Amino acid sequence: MGLHIGSLRLAVMSIVLAGSIVAIAGCGGDSGDSGGSSESSDGGSAKSAFPKAAEANEEWEKRPTSIGLTTPIGKPVPTGKTIDFIQCGVPACKTEGEIFEAAASALGWKIKSVNAGSTPEEIKAAYDQAIKDEPDAVLGSGYPRALFEPEIHQLDEMEIPLIEFFVNDEAGDGITAVIGGPKSSEIQGQMMADYILAQSDDESMNIGAVITQGFETNIAAAEALKALVASECSGCSVKTLEAPVSSTGNDLPQRISGFFTSNPDIEWASIAYSDMVTGLPTALKGAGVENAKLTTVHVSPSVAPYMADGEYLQSSVGASYQEVYWRGIDLLARLFSGVSYKEDLDDATFPYWTVTAETLPSSTEEFANVVDFEAQYKKLWGVG
Repeated sequence: MGLHIGSLRLAVMSIVLAGSIVAIAGCGGDSGDSGGSSESSDGGSAKSAFPKAAEANEEWEKRPTSIGLTTPIGKPVPTGKTIDFIQCGVPACKTEGEIFEAAASALGWKIKSVNAGSTPEEIKAAYDQAIKDEPDAVLGSGYPRALFEPEIHQLDEMEIPLIEFFVNDEAGDGITAVIGGPKSSEIQGQMMADYILAQSDDESMNIGAVITQGFETNIAAAEALKALVASECSGCSVKTLEAPVSSTGNDLPQRISGFFTSNPDIEWASIAYSDMVTGLPTALKGAGVENAKLTTVHVSPSVAPYMADGEYLQSSVGASYQEVYWRGIDLLARLFSGVSYKEDLDDATFPYWTVTAETLPSSTEEFANVVDFEAQYKKLWGVG
């Protein structure tokens, strides 16, 4: 869980994507696939009218114990590699680089963070800088390839691997691999739907889905939620609030509270990203909305207290960013070692977890879903 970098970039991309093709991060697969062995916790709802969703949610609420990868590299990983990371312009995105640095240092590699700023020109310039650096690989996160298409092909001509995270683009045509693509968005949408239905005995309930305009993985998660609700509850409906990207960090809480006051029959709503929940309890209280219940993707220290204190936010879903970015380093380790990295590409094996107030590890600090994820990766790499 921890800081939701993808949603922090949402604010940056509200500028970038005003006239651009858009895509943003999420996480996907089949509902009920918890991505590895798990520790049991209390989950589901004895009062649910939707036993299939309740059963699936019970699995999602088990804290995962596996990173979802099991095959050791089986040979020494080359050391001395230098990796350029294209870092978004929001200061908090520095956390991404720190996660990569922690993983890379275990292999004797160095990460160079290249500031991508907040405009299409700055993003393009950051990839141009990576080309000048001639690193052993380039890592990018959240930016659609349409913003730096020529640079992708130039890196490809230079035989420099390019790994992209949390984009709606597919691998190929210059992009070596995509981790955290559309499938992961599908899983997160299913997880939110399972959680909501597991808590309800209303077979004609109305559900809200709050997304941001233009961000395709937001839309994919919402569509997955709608599809699962439709399959489980023919009498239920889902109404969507599609907020402009410019509202994030501005009047989004007021827009969402207005959505609830305009639709008083909506008790449950999914919120696309946890940072979109920031300030929302205050706005809901100010609008006189008392019964709203929310679920979202990931949880950060800025919104975790809402969950801990029972202020509207009931749960968060998804894989943690530590585990996702360490998987990217695992992929490079296998690529540089000349072994298959196919296992890294299956987003369905991420350690997904539905966190509630009862299972929230911390409301003040970032945390990973898998407690010993670092040790598990190092074991696969054959390092201490």
